[in-house]
Amino acid sequence: MNDDAVLFAVDIQFPDWGDRVANIPFVNATIYHHGHTVGWVYASNLKVTPQEKRISLYEVFHVANSDAMARLLIEAASSRRVAVNAQAKIALSGFGKYLPVADVSRNLDVVLPPPPNVNVTACDVVGPVVDMRRGGITAQANLKLGLPAFASANVSPIWLDFSYHGIVIAAAEVGPVSIYASGVGDLPVKVNVRQIETSAHEAALADMAIKASSGEGFELAVSGADPSRYDTAPLWLRRALRNITIPVRSDMFQLPHDVSLPIEDIVKSVAVDKLYGYWSAKDSFNPWAGVSAQVSIDIPNTTAADVKFEIESLVPNIQLLDEDQLPFATVDIPTTPIRVMQTGELQFVASCDYDRIGLSVIPGRELQFTRAMKRALSDRHVAIGVDGTLNVSMTTSIGQIHIEALPIATNIDWKFDRLEVAGGDSEMSNNKLAEISVTRIHVLDTTRDQIKLEIDIGVENPFTYGAFISDMALEVNYAGLHIATVGVKELSLSQGTNDVTVYVDFNNYPGDPRQRMLFLEASSGKNVTLEISGFPNCTTISPLEESLRGFSQKFTIDTSQLGSHSSSPGIFTGKFPKVLREVVFHIFTMSAEATVVNPVSGASVWIQTIDAIGYYEDDIPLGVLEYDFTDKQPRRQGQSNGLLLPYNQAITTPRLPITANETSIGWDVVRRAIGGTLDVSVFTNIQMQVGNAPLNFTIMGRNAPVKIRL
Repeated sequence: MNDDAVLFAVDIQFPDWGDRVANIPFVNATIYHHGHTVGWVYASNLKVTPQEKRISLYEVFHVANSDAMARLLIEAASSRRVAVNAQAKIALSGFGKYLPVADVSRNLDVVLPPPPNVNVTACDVVGPVVDMRRGGITAQANLKLGLPAFASANVSPIWLDFSYHGIVIAAAEVGPVSIYASGVGDLPVKVNVRQIETSAHEAALADMAIKASSGEGFELAVSGADPSRYDTAPLWLRRALRNITIPVRSDMFQLPHDVSLPIEDIVKSVAVDKLYGYWSAKDSFNPWAGVSAQVSIDIPNTTAADVKFEIESLVPNIQLLDEDQLPFATVDIPTTPIRVMQTGELQFVASCDYDRIGLSVIPGRELQFTRAMKRALSDRHVAIGVDGTLNVSMTTSIGQIHIEALPIATNIDWKFDRLEVAGGDSEMSNNKLAEISVTRIHVLDTTRDQIKLEIDIGVENPFTYGAFISDMALEVNYAGLHIATVGVKELSLSQGTNDVTVYVDFNNYPGDPRQRMLFLEASSGKNVTLEISGFPNCTTISPLEESLRGFSQKFTIDTSQLGSHSSSPGIFTGKFPKVLREVVFHIFTMSAEATVVNPVSGASVWIQTIDAIGYYEDDIPLGVLEYDFTDKQPRRQGQSNGLLLPYNQAITTPRLPITANETSIGWDVVRRAIGGTLDVSVFTNIQMQVGNAPLNFTIMGRNAPVKIRL
């Protein structure tokens, strides 16, 4: 195809042709459009027989008038019909030797069929990249075409303009077009998205984004570029395309299936710098939080894209939907927008800094809010819909764009097995530890089976993390044993120094070996696995109470790290009252005495019996101590509770007899330490009485410094 000629091929079938034979030496046909010659075609040696009821033409249509050819194409495209006059000279000698050449003239009014539905799939996408030559950004791809007709074509490259509401958005170099006889074809396309030049241009792009995000889709007007901009196609075709406008809907294009990525594949890290939560029974359905965080996003760059895309301001206005897609809560509009900074080709960091962003439950929809909370806490399942709009201002490689009320609608369906705190470059990963110090332990009441405690804790919080919750309690279980219920009447934590009062109902099981095992594991520096769970009336915050009824969560404490300032994987270090102040071993009398301080007020505390074995380096036995204080202390009313430990007073025990190890190894170790100290690990069974509660526990004190004296 060029300025003067179009090469075409066509098959004409005559299925009802009888036994006749038609032989036409030549046909010379000229096409006229509104009195103007368009062009002509010459075909020769045309023959139809009973055996061959088909004519295959492979001819050249000679364009005589480019303007007339262009007008013909424009009329055909715009009105879907075309009126032409065909004048032909047909040689009839094939029907009879002396028959003349006949002149035939016929006016034809041809109605064109509607354009076929074309399936377009983009593949082999490259870019977009910044176009230094033309400006804007350019991407290229190969479009796979699917037509429902048996047609074929080969068309030279053409240039097209894509417009939206009269604004040229992009220009495309299309072709060469190759469509095979099966209706499947390839169409290479190179699209250049223009630089934003006017406010109308920006508004057009914003409207396209809104329609695409809402699922409505949009329609582009596609027409040929100015004929003077390219010369790869015949002039008459360039002129015709310039005056032809074809509507193209956005839903005609399908991206490859591998373009859509789950959010967990692109979010690489979450770093929380500040987190403060508030939830009070006074406003039980409207909690709020303050948060400052950064999210690292890394989109796989399979197309070698290199464009600028930064969001300077993103303000969400969203509501949460239940399983019936009905709203039950709205999220407060933040006063500080989200920002998205570009750190690499398709790498971004999204950051937010909210002093206060709250959840407002829609009146009458409290039950739906409670159900969503219960699924999250009890079932580890977040299943909500998000619906709303975003106000976005962004800087891109084609200029600045502001989009008002960009629709956002998605469903979040996320199951998780355990609660986690994401790391990254946050304060929690920079070797900072919260210091927790127990400043007071007071017994409120005791029975045989329970000790009620009030514990004052000082929390030195180096993080910009905090919370306020009006009241809450949780049950603590160990190996299926309900060991305690822990609660607060009001918890308020912020950065810096905090005073917290915790109420503990310690359940006493003197005869259950699991209670002894808990103390042994905790004192030995082993991992202790506990389970916390909610229960009815565990808080006065009604939706939280309903949600916590079915909540349970296991977690493991590495007790070897408690009180350690080393490279601990935890987030706090503990300072606990020191009970054992000094231990002295006397060699001549083979006895030991200990100085202890009772940190517990509100109830009498007695030591009744003690059985202990001392080890050097955890495997060399040094001696055994067995002592019953109830036999050695003054009796009252015929019995003794043992050695009384007054609150906050240093009490030194009597010298307790030691049965030394009979091997020479243990004795040599002790002898070499005379006048100094020896680090001794002690495995101890202790029976105590706290108020009315008898306590039996086993502990393992590791590397306690023991003074060795004659």
